[in-house]
Amino acid sequence: MKRISWNRSFLLLLAPLVLSMTTPMAESQSSTAYSKCGKTEEKLDNAIFLIAPPVMLAATAPPGWGLYENKKNPFFFLKPGDKYETARTVMYVRIERLDDSLQNAVERDARTFNETCQPSRIEDVAQLEIMEKGCERKTQMFFCGTKHGPQVDLDTKIAVGGLLLNVVLSSDSADEISRYKKDYEFLLMHLALAN
Repeated sequence: MKRISWNRSFLLLLAPLVLSMTTPMAESQSSTAYSKCGKTEEKLDNAIFLIAPPVMLAATAPPGWGLYENKKNPFFFLKPGDKYETARTVMYVRIERLDDSLQNAVERDARTFNETCQPSRIEDVAQLEIMEKGCERKTQMFFCGTKHGPQVDLDTKIAVGGLLLNVVLSSDSADEISRYKKDYEFLLMHLALAN
């Protein structure tokens, strides 16, 4: 009898790991999620799980925003009534492997941005608070002039356990970025590793 009990316990311990590696990118909802990064032990109510195997993030959408379910990694958040194709302002989270330092990733991103966007400008901005305390991060504002009009991104890169999380507020003007900055700060304070 003890052996069966042990086997079931072992399987229950392995189930989340196996599930995270075999489940296609999707999100589900739960009332509570626990974060595991550095010293973070906070809970999220009404968490949305952003899954990009083998990684799972827990997030709470800012009030008035919802997860766009037709795109995965990056995971987009839209305001009610907005359509992904025509939204003026969106937020998104992109999960990448971080094979070297955060500084190298920041420099590589700046080079790529300057090569693909002209005219362009990048400004360092004050570091914003994040839920994952103790994790290295960098916040910058990217300005791009395109043939379709200007594009402005507020981007916080977060290094977490071999991953790079790009959390972005994207719009067509700095005024729009300012308008929704509190919502963006909410997302940063409600985003954590869940596995």
